[in-house]
Amino acid sequence: MRLIFITSSSSLSGGTRQAMYLARGLRGRGHELAFFVPHDAQIPELDQDLDWRHLPPRPGDWRAAVAQALPPRGEPCIVHAFHNQANKALAWWSLAWRARGCVCLGYRGVVYRPHNPLPYWSPGMDGFTVNSRACARVLRTVGLSARRMAVVPNGIPRERVTARTPREAMRAALGLTPGQLVFGSVAGDKPVKGVEHLLRGFALATGQGLDARLVVTGARPRRWEGLTRELGVAGRVVLTGRVENVADHLQVLDAFFLPSLSESMPNVLLEALFFGLPVVGSDVGGVPELIDDNGLLVPPADPEALARAMLKLAADPELRRVFGRASAAKAGGFTLETKLANSVAVYDELLARRGFPERL
Repeated sequence: MRLIFITSSSSLSGGTRQAMYLARGLRGRGHELAFFVPHDAQIPELDQDLDWRHLPPRPGDWRAAVAQALPPRGEPCIVHAFHNQANKALAWWSLAWRARGCVCLGYRGVVYRPHNPLPYWSPGMDGFTVNSRACARVLRTVGLSARRMAVVPNGIPRERVTARTPREAMRAALGLTPGQLVFGSVAGDKPVKGVEHLLRGFALATGQGLDARLVVTGARPRRWEGLTRELGVAGRVVLTGRVENVADHLQVLDAFFLPSLSESMPNVLLEALFFGLPVVGSDVGGVPELIDDNGLLVPPADPEALARAMLKLAADPELRRVFGRASAAKAGGFTLETKLANSVAVYDELLARRGFPERL
């Protein structure tokens, strides 16, 4: 089967990574897949084996470039768009491509209401995949029916949760002392990721007797060191900057914190589950779908609530163990194999609706 993926994101976003993971799985099943990315995209650096094709710099030229990868008229083809601009483009192209045998669908992995609902109304689009029930609820508010939408949760490949550095060596490299309690997060510098609230919560907990270190993987030292000094916790916080292999850092943690202000189905939280970590996350978007008996939910942008969660976990090693076991059990539902199977089921259903006998 011919498949075409299109992303309009140039960054290494979670949605782009998920599209790459899915492309790998489909390629492994023997399908022909062309993956179109912006001319300045970073994602091709992570997998040299995929058939990456760069879109022209001018969006007006995208259609002609993608059309060259379509099979002959009448031969079935899956075209899947990822991210907002690609969804909008495919919504228009699909009006003509549907008639030639293309099954066209989009993807959405954020929980804010779309500013432009027109792509979701396009009669050329066969459907949309979303990565959380929270995201599905948002799209229903703009008129997308349940029949045209499928929830396909994110999946994590094994290599993303395989540490390359021995745990004790990694602890030493981060300056952690033996037996030291370590809390941590994986977060970028954007305000929506909540690093400021995490640091303020950690400072509050430290002031109330917390004896722990905080490792924030992904946060740039230059951006946050001033605040750590202001809060009086500079010597207790490790800021690593961007790290590709976050598994090395996750393995040293005793609990994982996700202080984001908005999320749908965060990859980093799923990766923490695979390490059997107790988790604390903001009660936003799809996060409650991942945290119940394995951790604590806290209000977003609430340092005091984060501090209380830190103190609670620090004081109760048995609770951490109970939460950790529950996280490990939950991780089994978010493997890449499960994501691939769920995606293929969606593609097969859409092919069947269109009367194509072929299946993936």
